[in-house]
Amino acid sequence: MADVTDLPEMPEGGEAPDQETSGRRVPKAHVPDPIPTAARGFQGLRAGVVTRTIAGAVDYAVITTVTVGTWVSYVVVLFLIKPIDFTLPTWPLWVFLVLGYSYMTLYLWTGWAWTGRTFGARLMGLRVVDHRGNRLHWTVALLRAAFCALVPLLLWWCAISRENRSIPDVLLRTSVIHDWPVRAAVPAVGEHLDA
Repeated sequence: MADVTDLPEMPEGGEAPDQETSGRRVPKAHVPDPIPTAARGFQGLRAGVVTRTIAGAVDYAVITTVTVGTWVSYVVVLFLIKPIDFTLPTWPLWVFLVLGYSYMTLYLWTGWAWTGRTFGARLMGLRVVDHRGNRLHWTVALLRAAFCALVPLLLWWCAISRENRSIPDVLLRTSVIHDWPVRAAVPAVGEHLDA
């Protein structure tokens, strides 16, 4: 099987160049552009409030599921320890809030520091970058995550900002940009069978 690093660069038109394989010519393969046609003009530009809100809603759904899952796991363990004397435990609201805040901060921090994306951001084709367009440093990612998890309404500042930047973006010199992942060229059909 061909290694991805051995594949030729994909030209602008989406057509792969002819390749030589074991002395025979492999025909050109058409690889479609993974970026939706209507969205190509937005690639690299700052994201607006609607796209960011949808990505954030997905992230909140993930964290809510994990937080409730933690409580359910706790209930199951209690039931397994004392099935006869089992009563359904209740947690005060502050426990859920602290747990949710902790999970959200950890989730955002690791996502932004490693890849610049959370699950919601990947789904919506977004990436968080620093003022140079690079991935966030771990410290900046942690500060942004703690701030965004604590006061999420300040993220809506991008709705009135001319630069589509929220208050955490302004304070930490970060931006949320449209950045759909683009894969390397795919080998021609059957190429992996030649080896």
